[in-house]
Amino acid sequence: MRAINCKGALWVLIALSVFLYSNLSRANISFTQQVEEPAQNTLNPVNEVSSGSIIYYLPNSAYLTQVALDTKVQMDITSTINRVRVEQTFTNPSNEWVEGVYVFPLPEDSAVDHLTMHIGDRIIEGQIKEHQQAKKIYEQAKQEGKKASLVEQQRPNIFTTSVANIPPGESITIAIEYQQAVLIDNEKFSIRFPMVIGDRYVPGIAITTPHDAFGQVPNTHRVKDASKVTPPSTPFVDRPVNITINLKAGFATASIDSSYHRVDIRDIDSLTKQIVLLDSNAQAERDFELVWQAQKTLQPELAVFTQQKGDDYYLMLMATPPKAEVFKTNNTPREVIFIIDSSGSMSGSSMNQARAALAQAIVELKPTDRFNVIDFDSSFTPLFIGAMPAIQANKRHGIAFTNSLVADSGTEPLEAIKFAFTSRSNSSANYLRQIIFLTDGQVSNEYEILLTVSRYIDRDRLFTIGIGSAPNSYLMTKLADYGRGAFVHIGSIEEVESKMLELFNKLTSPALTNINISLPQEISSEQARAVIPDLYAGETIVAVFKMNELPGKLSITGNTIDGAFLKGVVITQSNNTKGIDVLWARRKIAGLMDEYRQMYSGEERDDIQEKITNLALDYHLVSRFTSLVAVDTSPSRPGEEQLVSKAVIKKVKAPQTATNSSLWMIIGLLLIFFAFVFHRRRAV
Repeated sequence: MRAINCKGALWVLIALSVFLYSNLSRANISFTQQVEEPAQNTLNPVNEVSSGSIIYYLPNSAYLTQVALDTKVQMDITSTINRVRVEQTFTNPSNEWVEGVYVFPLPEDSAVDHLTMHIGDRIIEGQIKEHQQAKKIYEQAKQEGKKASLVEQQRPNIFTTSVANIPPGESITIAIEYQQAVLIDNEKFSIRFPMVIGDRYVPGIAITTPHDAFGQVPNTHRVKDASKVTPPSTPFVDRPVNITINLKAGFATASIDSSYHRVDIRDIDSLTKQIVLLDSNAQAERDFELVWQAQKTLQPELAVFTQQKGDDYYLMLMATPPKAEVFKTNNTPREVIFIIDSSGSMSGSSMNQARAALAQAIVELKPTDRFNVIDFDSSFTPLFIGAMPAIQANKRHGIAFTNSLVADSGTEPLEAIKFAFTSRSNSSANYLRQIIFLTDGQVSNEYEILLTVSRYIDRDRLFTIGIGSAPNSYLMTKLADYGRGAFVHIGSIEEVESKMLELFNKLTSPALTNINISLPQEISSEQARAVIPDLYAGETIVAVFKMNELPGKLSITGNTIDGAFLKGVVITQSNNTKGIDVLWARRKIAGLMDEYRQMYSGEERDDIQEKITNLALDYHLVSRFTSLVAVDTSPSRPGEEQLVSKAVIKKVKAPQTATNSSLWMIIGLLLIFFAFVFHRRRAV
């Protein structure tokens, strides 16, 4: 047997090393973790797997396989309230008793209040409990071999469902129900249903191992629940989502459209439409959005809805001030600061959309305006040290800067946002200061960002633009709320021009500011939100109250460029509208959560946490401090059988932070080929 030449062996060793490195890079598996390095989504071992089987390594198990999932969505929209039932079927294809864990998105304003577990012909109702108590009940049932389900809120728009003791080859169906308010903007009514959770960038030093929580990214000192909000993903699992919507708008509709999906629209009766989603693989593409409009003659300027529940009354007011009274051409000079995301998760069409939108925005600026552009990824780079006049020369610099942006690295908007706020000059007071934040919002440190904005916002106005098929709408909406601005979602390249022009109209139209809704002093009332955002052209004032009796009237006041605005509203008790109480409680909890995040004192935070918990328990809502739990009282798993946890994987095609693993793989294969040829020639 001929001895292997040392040089040939060295070539083979180098080639194999490069090839193995490329595969480890491609699979994103880290055997040793340097705590000094930021924990990014590249630690997720399944982010970039494109074919074959997925294996999740855990400290206490050899491997995990996936649990199949089927989802059915039923929406019933009545006037301005959408009641939704999401039914998820967990199927266990293995020969083991398993626990399925599924991370899924819901709208950021969803009020989750119902859970049922279907086992054959039996239906088990879930109960709302304080979070730790619900967790304890679930864990005990799991250990005792009982079928159990637990629904927890990880973020206002991200939830997890855990299902224990699914028998081999069997299925368990979990149904959750939630409620949300219909969005009204520019005389259009709309709802959004998120289909996917894009991988989120996780900043900070890792405090858990990469394989914790079913192969998800590790928790960090800045995002302590990263593993719960960054689920594993795979691009080849087929999990169809079926959506059926019954729409009772309360008026004759002029149009009904699905923004990004094909739907079938059928007439049920004169005022009811049924909308059925036709795309069976829709969850792999983008969020679902339905938009409808009233006939012009039926477009209401004022709508009042009331509900009585026990001794309490709930009132929802929706008012659109007449444009002739409020909205006029405004020549107030503006200082516009653009913050643009150029991180790896924005690569591809998202970055193209962002560049096009930003260039269009710069073109639209007037010479009397000032502007700046701040680019961010893992760090940030401003175009100018401070805002500069929007003259043609500076605009050309801005457009060239924008066109040179390349999507790579991590997603760290925090310092860019701080710079935007702290770059105010003494002359900024002479301008209407507007900050426009363009991003896909795929970050996991939402609370850290929101806290920073609440501290620095001052009198600035903040507008957010969500780029891509599935932006983090919770973060985008909340930032706009803090900045008394607006959130715009751009889901496809064809929408950039129309939706940006729509935003420009809002930015240049005079707003109704310092809005206040006053009730008679003898009425004891509590408003769900203490502050109503500024009103821009095409928008609607929405306020929800809880009170001891219905008032006969109320008044809306505010400021316009012409001075004070006053509108009186006469209230007559309408038909008892269901769901206003839940809507009030959900918004009240959201307001209390804002206070909770800003509190430093443990005692103050504990007090607010108690208020949130009590509200959630009273109104049967899932919150950060409460969960829904359902338990089958009879044990089903034999005591001698082991329970295995299996991750349920959501199909995602969101762009990931780029790596050069493919290049390394090609180099590795070429080196192996050349090493083989070299060795053969030496052997001859």
